[in-house]
Amino acid sequence: MNHASESQEEPRRPLGTIACVTTGFEVAARHPALIGLPLLLDLFLWLGPRLSIAPVLERLRGAFNAWMVAELMTAEVADAYVLMGRLLEELGKNFNLFSLLQPAPLLGVPLLMPVRMSAVSPLGNQVALEVRSFLLLPAIAVVMMVVGLGLAAIYLTVVAREVIAETEAALPGPSSVLGLWGQLLKLGLLLFAILFSFAMVFSVFASLLGLISVTLAGLAMTLASSVVLFIGLHLLFTVPGIVQLRRGVLRAMQESLLLTRGDFLNVLLLLALIFVISQGLSVVWTLPDPGSWATFVGLAGHAFVSTALTAALLVFYQERLQYLRTLQKLYAAAQAERRRAAEEANVHPMVGE
Repeated sequence: MNHASESQEEPRRPLGTIACVTTGFEVAARHPALIGLPLLLDLFLWLGPRLSIAPVLERLRGAFNAWMVAELMTAEVADAYVLMGRLLEELGKNFNLFSLLQPAPLLGVPLLMPVRMSAVSPLGNQVALEVRSFLLLPAIAVVMMVVGLGLAAIYLTVVAREVIAETEAALPGPSSVLGLWGQLLKLGLLLFAILFSFAMVFSVFASLLGLISVTLAGLAMTLASSVVLFIGLHLLFTVPGIVQLRRGVLRAMQESLLLTRGDFLNVLLLLALIFVISQGLSVVWTLPDPGSWATFVGLAGHAFVSTALTAALLVFYQERLQYLRTLQKLYAAAQAERRRAAEEANVHPMVGE
């Protein structure tokens, strides 16, 4: 009788998507110190020195120009190379290699200045520290990304602990900054290996299709982008699993797949809200000229909103995870009840059999 009542117990419904986003903003509002790290990093990228790769890009642009002169090519191809040269020139003027302190979304501290691509500040033009060696560039880039993952470990640790404390969730939370840093490094290496392998295979396939039809190659690129987006969507909760449950990388990826498939519509709604809020307000945050001190307001606003949305993602994850666990327990109880009933039927067969 007790087992039957347990199997009929209704699990607590998780918070709705909008409620999770609201909770995230409440966490950020109650703990304004959480925006400290993203704000400080953005201030460094805005007012500090710029790690420039202009000399490397200038040599690369010169190689493109020499190739254009040496090769006979169509006007369309020549225009494409001219456009590439202008893009390299623009990157050389404004790109800051320190921007790689944010390796990727959810794998780095949320920053605004890398999007702005400006070398101007209220203090004047940024001091440029030039990287002149092409061979040294990859090593510096890797160091920046590794340091960025370490900063992300600090940021996610403090945000996750405040989220767990505010929601009173029975979750272990991050064990240590160093441990989380190591897990993020493993995840980053795994994702890089997957994307690199996929890009290599697809580039060969797209090149072969390009020999047949440019249209087919374009369709293949669209399909590949859709596949990457689909996979990225299903791995969205890998980082929350590593942070809040101390999962290993592979197990966190598996649980992210299950959670996303189990509540796909709400996951899409959450992503839509995050995209609309972050991108819509980014237009506001980037209105002030980088040479004006009013940009500080934009940096502070971006840090607050990004922290709130990060907290909302963690809240959404833990709410769905608890709900799925409850459903799994109820399902296991129902299965045990059916097995026991079958055993009793075998022990006491019906008369006349």
